[in-house]
Amino acid sequence: MANKLTEKQKNTLWQQRRIASYQASCRLEGFTLAEPVSTYDQAEARLDSLRRQYGAE
Repeated sequence: MANKLTEKQKNTLWQQRRIASYQASCRLEGFTLAEPVSTYDQAEARLDSLRRQYGAE
């Protein structure tokens, strides 16, 4: 019997698919990504850092 995914697992899977889709779309259009693609956790950490820096919470 298959186990159901937790909300965190669903979110992680969705983010991975979203990133893969974006990368594939860029390749189809002939674009090259200048910056390495961040993981969801890295992006969240960066946003938190910017929010603290600029006082927007």
